Amino acid sequence: MNELVDELESPLVLIVDDEFLQRLPMREALVQYGFRVLEAENGIEALRLLQNEHPDLVISDVVMPRMDGFDLCQTIRRKNGLKQFPIVMATSMDDVTSIERAYQSGATDFITKPVNWGLLGHRVRYILRSARTAQALVTSKLELLRTRLEIIRRLGQAAEYRDNETGNHILRMSQYSVLLGRAMGLSLHDQELLLNAAPMHDVGKIGIPDRILLKPGKLTDAEFSIMKTHSTLGGRLLDNEPSLLLQTAHQIALTHHERWDGSGYPYGLAKEEIPLMGRICCLADVFDALTSKRPYKQPWSVEAAMSEILLNAGTMFDPELVKKFVGILPEIVKLKESIPDTAQALQETLS
Repeated sequence: MNELVDELESPLVLIVDDEFLQRLPMREALVQYGFRVLEAENGIEALRLLQNEHPDLVISDVVMPRMDGFDLCQTIRRKNGLKQFPIVMATSMDDVTSIERAYQSGATDFITKPVNWGLLGHRVRYILRSARTAQALVTSKLELLRTRLEIIRRLGQAAEYRDNETGNHILRMSQYSVLLGRAMGLSLHDQELLLNAAPMHDVGKIGIPDRILLKPGKLTDAEFSIMKTHSTLGGRLLDNEPSLLLQTAHQIALTHHERWDGSGYPYGLAKEEIPLMGRICCLADVFDALTSKRPYKQPWSVEAAMSEILLNAGTMFDPELVKKFVGILPEIVKLKESIPDTAQALQETLS
């Protein structure tokens, strides 16, 4: 018996069935193999128990009064944190319709009636172990994604610290980009991609010499030629990556200095040749750069920045994006005020 519970110490199983004569042998079979057992007569009672108890697995009958097994399964699945929770439905072997509906309702697996009580403990153990393995895999993938996002964020910050050590530029411009992408009808998935890829737009500045990057005055033509290489440097840093996130970051790093009229760099792309996410980041980047302090300038007012952007609609910027940006300007300004540069925030606190 003990070898059946291995890494799970006395797992707790909730049996949901309106028939006492079904619950009784199931309870005895499970207890015999080291499980602890809770019982409920219907779905409503099961949900009430789940408010205070935390079973490792639910075994539910299909046909029950007040709330059947399908509704119970769907309700559990809608609760936060229970997406991977193992739910087993008990149904007849030849009831194909119920089996199909059980899976559609979110059931993890099913056991067939009449139940082989001698094998039930093994069956539940197998389902629990599979569910734990699946959950561990999901957790591992989420941790990998979080780590990847954190690396991307910190690389973006590394470039930002070299360019504007007191700023929250990448945070603001990525949020502006999401607002603009939403206004352009991007899906939630693409908005999330934009949010996480935009911070890498200037990562290539890591390779630009300080004498050029931090020069307080106007750059010479030769210096500006070197500065422009940050787009291709960033593209090379992010190239040949299989993940969609880094592919998007690569695209943005390469194209956020292209211009609508084809006079931008590094490739001289024009209009829709420039990927939409690159065009979005271009506008968001310029607006924040204009309204932020830089080694070579004081911040512009929002009004002055918008006049400049409107003046360049159809030359530097996609005119449709500019129109959308004007429409969401109150949101943009509100966001800008909520994320001040640290030096600005410190000055406001002291004054």
